[in-house]
Amino acid sequence: MKISRDWLTDYVPLPDCSPEQLAHDLTLKTVEVEGYEIVDSDVVFEIDNKSLTNRPDLWGHYGIARELSVLYGLPLAPVPRVARPPSATGLVNLADPALHRRILALQCTVDSSVPTPPWLRDRLRRIGEPSLDLCADLSAYVMFSVGQPSDVRTSGDSIVLEIPTLIPSRARRGARTEASVRQEKGLDTQRADQAADLFLRLLAETDPSAAALGEEDLVLAPTRRAEIEVSLTEIEQRIGLRLPPDKILRILRALGCTAEITGDLLRVVAPTWRSTGDLSLPVDIVEELARIHGYDALPARRPVVELAPRSRLPLSRQVREVLAARGGATEVLTYPWSADHLLTACGLDAAVAIDHPPAPERGRLRPSLVPNLLEAAAANLRYHDEFSIFEVGAVFAATERTSAGILLAGPDGIDLFRRAKGLADLIRRYCHLTALDLAGTPERTWADPSARLAIQPGGALALVRPSVLRAAGIDRGAVACVELDLDALRTHPSRENRYAPVGDLPESDFDLSVLAADTVPWSQVADTATQANALVRRVAYLGEYRGSRIPAGHRSLTLRITLRPQAATLTAGEIATARSEVLAALERAGARLR
Repeated sequence: MKISRDWLTDYVPLPDCSPEQLAHDLTLKTVEVEGYEIVDSDVVFEIDNKSLTNRPDLWGHYGIARELSVLYGLPLAPVPRVARPPSATGLVNLADPALHRRILALQCTVDSSVPTPPWLRDRLRRIGEPSLDLCADLSAYVMFSVGQPSDVRTSGDSIVLEIPTLIPSRARRGARTEASVRQEKGLDTQRADQAADLFLRLLAETDPSAAALGEEDLVLAPTRRAEIEVSLTEIEQRIGLRLPPDKILRILRALGCTAEITGDLLRVVAPTWRSTGDLSLPVDIVEELARIHGYDALPARRPVVELAPRSRLPLSRQVREVLAARGGATEVLTYPWSADHLLTACGLDAAVAIDHPPAPERGRLRPSLVPNLLEAAAANLRYHDEFSIFEVGAVFAATERTSAGILLAGPDGIDLFRRAKGLADLIRRYCHLTALDLAGTPERTWADPSARLAIQPGGALALVRPSVLRAAGIDRGAVACVELDLDALRTHPSRENRYAPVGDLPESDFDLSVLAADTVPWSQVADTATQANALVRRVAYLGEYRGSRIPAGHRSLTLRITLRPQAATLTAGEIATARSEVLAALERAGARLR
């Protein structure tokens, strides 16, 4: 929206200040001024429409002038009242209660040959509005002055000026226009009188022969003044400053409100031009007082930040996040009871029976998560050949305990066993467990004797026996399961943080395939390669191979060595030297280049 400084001076004697200062004061306390330009020695301000979308009273020069009079404590000239023509009927085309709040129509005689005065035409041009004819220009001038749209219907030397006040939600039915923008913001019905008075005064000045013949005024839903109550204590608490009562009353009365204070209670009756949804709540009054007093004048207090120890997430939640986010497994939720045939196949004795079971064959609470995970795996193997799922929940044996169960399904049992071991290690590392040792033989009937490990304290890692898989309806591939008693695990009181600077030079890596006996564990291979050269940053496991060309009792390990430079980008010679030293160290440890 464009606002002319010369136009504003019709209503308020502006202070002798620069356009920059005027724009700054308006932006700080009322609307956002995006900039200004000099047009014919006038200053035209560009106001951001979004900053006044809830202020229908500001969509005209008179509304902005009213704000400036409050900001600078200057008198505001009223819109002059004029004698209105006698009452008439038949001037209003249509009065719809579902669309209109008020319609005021004026019938006037006009000399169509009278041109628009140059001063009025120039003001419209400065804000980007074209000049059409006298009546259309007067209607536009009134809208940009007081913010009230109107329509002119011409019939010979007679015109009818119709000034409608629309219901905001019904205002815009077609193209977006200057008139529809103002109507949809919510105009008060009393503003039509200002528009009528201003139009009649300007018409009489520009065309002395013009005469007002009649007026028809249909008020369907008049705007009621909003009444608001707020305590002085709440005002102080919200703005952080206790304003003197006389200043509160002075600000509100300058804004057009009726205000009085009784004890701690402030009663405010808003003017009609602020009562269409703008001022309706106690916080609206607080905002008015704060902005006119000046946000920059409010006391600034440095915020007090109190740091408290962060409460650690429950171990069950930590396990869920590690398995899902780092382990790539999908969480499943199963019922707290298990099928009898799966309990029998897994060798589990369910001590807790259900009085009213959901099904005859599901009458006992689960003592382990493994049977239900096997049932879930059988359902998913119909659609997927390989996946990882887990569940964390209560199990019921002698007592109720919290358990974590992990199931991996796929074609290669050895690979599944190693991946399951890796998930158990993820939990140990990222949940900061004091201990999670894999050693010994677990007492689990469902565990395959060929690949099983006990987890201390309280758990097992193993491939599932083929007979158990058949009982669960799994007829292809292999399944590995991990079972952890979370109630038996303990975590460190705090994690160990280590600073490792990020390198600013590019790393280099190379792959090696070495032949190692089954008796040489991967951990020994990884540690040996890591310590072989100072440039070695990481040693990653890529895979292993067993075949006809590999001697019995051996496997081919493929690993990736990552080198991090220390002072300068690595040269080919430095990389070759590191590779030779890694190979020599691996050969001494029993893993030679394949």
